[in-house]
Amino acid sequence: MCAGVTQAVPIVLEVAAAILAAAGIDSRHRLCCAFSGGIDSAVLLDVLDTLRQRFGYTLEAAHVHHGLSPAADEWQDFCAGICHRRDIHLRIFRVEVSRDHPGGLEESARIARHAAFSRIACDWLALGHHRDDQAETVLFRLLRGAGAHGAAAMAAIDHPAEATGRAGRLRPLLETGREEILAYARGKNLEWIEDASNTDLCFTRNDLRHRILPAIETRFPAARLTLARCASHFREAAGLLDELAQADAVAATCETCEEGEVGHRVFSRAFLLSLSPARLANLFRWELRRLGSAPPSSARLSEALRQLRTVSGPLCLPLGDRTCHSRRGRVWLT
Repeated sequence: MCAGVTQAVPIVLEVAAAILAAAGIDSRHRLCCAFSGGIDSAVLLDVLDTLRQRFGYTLEAAHVHHGLSPAADEWQDFCAGICHRRDIHLRIFRVEVSRDHPGGLEESARIARHAAFSRIACDWLALGHHRDDQAETVLFRLLRGAGAHGAAAMAAIDHPAEATGRAGRLRPLLETGREEILAYARGKNLEWIEDASNTDLCFTRNDLRHRILPAIETRFPAARLTLARCASHFREAAGLLDELAQADAVAATCETCEEGEVGHRVFSRAFLLSLSPARLANLFRWELRRLGSAPPSSARLSEALRQLRTVSGPLCLPLGDRTCHSRRGRVWLT
């Protein structure tokens, strides 16, 4: 066993432990590990199993059976066997993946997977994303025209959303590279599944990983590390935009109403119109995220805000799964 493999185990464990400690994880918390059976989730499960005595949390796992591979049943049985030997309760979700989703099969599978995860009663969902995944996500989103929030990619710690009841997200491996994960798996003699679809260049993520990023690295050898570092810069910028939006929301609020379990505000139209276009758009995007809604396209939001500025009468403007209303000097979302 080479020194690199020997050193990887304690290094990966301590980096992950630092993330758990920063999230305040302790014996009060229930953690669920997203376990596909691939190397990343196999290492994640082993790390969480190793650290649970130190932190005292309750640990279970969840496996999503997408039904997209002929070997899907074998993968499910493999994951069940690993969890049985470790005395970790495994939840299995069988999902239907739409093959004609406008975002493609990858996006359709991701949506189905996260819909399944949303049904798990836990405090934190642990995901096996690592530093190389972060770099690929930043590049992918930049190429699709993402703003600061999108380019911030993934956070090691996404705290639970009390307003919507969404469990927190933990990514204990996010500061660990793919090579370190492989060294850890070898150092602990772990078993994992090799999914042949991970090398299929028809999928955008695989093309980025196996063709585009290696080409970039011929000129910029540290590209993956640099892109992952960029995510933290974008996250800092996104945080400042959120602070500005929160301050604007407080200043613009006339009253607060209740919509189900999520409070929504009624804004002064005069105050909103005193903001610059960029600042007003930032406020709307922030408020939509706070309410648990995905921001609409830039074109739709721009058109809604144009009408808000130019039409003096009552308005009813669609913004994704929300509607912006304006009447008698007041603006609110339903």
